[in-house]
Amino acid sequence: MSHDRPRALSRQAVAAAGLMMLAGAAGAQTFGSPAAGGRAGRWDAYGGLRLLQSESLSFDGGSKLDTDSDVGFGFGGGYNFNDHLLVGGEFTWAQVDYEGDLASGDAPPAAARRIDGEFDSFGLNAYVTWHFLKGPLTPYVTGTLGYTWVDTNIATGPPVTGCWWDPWFGYICDTFVDTKTENAASYGVGAGVRWEFSRGWFARLGYEERWFDLSSSASGNPGFGAVRIDLGSRF
Repeated sequence: MSHDRPRALSRQAVAAAGLMMLAGAAGAQTFGSPAAGGRAGRWDAYGGLRLLQSESLSFDGGSKLDTDSDVGFGFGGGYNFNDHLLVGGEFTWAQVDYEGDLASGDAPPAAARRIDGEFDSFGLNAYVTWHFLKGPLTPYVTGTLGYTWVDTNIATGPPVTGCWWDPWFGYICDTFVDTKTENAASYGVGAGVRWEFSRGWFARLGYEERWFDLSSSASGNPGFGAVRIDLGSRF
């Protein structure tokens, strides 16, 4: 497994964040007062990066898994009930490299088998955010509750080939491989700073921690941390 790609992506993400802040400063000078109109009664829409931190997971029977630092993405929106309270929803996606040891189930146990690969994670979350200040620069705290779908990309059986008639392309055959998937409820908390740098635009930098009820075989509820960088519009 290559560990250079996550570090390179992280450097690119930090560079993108710097450019975003410079653009915001230019926008603030161009458009005048960023506080015009306030947040109350307006909608937010945003997208951004998630700089995922490396984590170590343990499972019943002695199996272990280590995830790499990596970069994910998220987008969402919400409604500002007033200048402090924001309620909304968010979709996230990440593809994360991992390596680990699969403990043998034999008695007595044999040597663990080393594995490595990558898994895909898709999340749909509801959140509540509280902005402490009414002005264009404010710290915030947030809480999330949602559902996450994970595809381990580990095959659960041999490849299967299927054929069908496509209305546009005619007779088509393809090969499919079933993989191990996991559905999990998730919850989390976060904090950061929001900056409304021009009329209708804002940037957000924060840190969040989320926990997942992956399965009964995981030791406790695994937690994952991430730095989030968002750019959004208020309308």
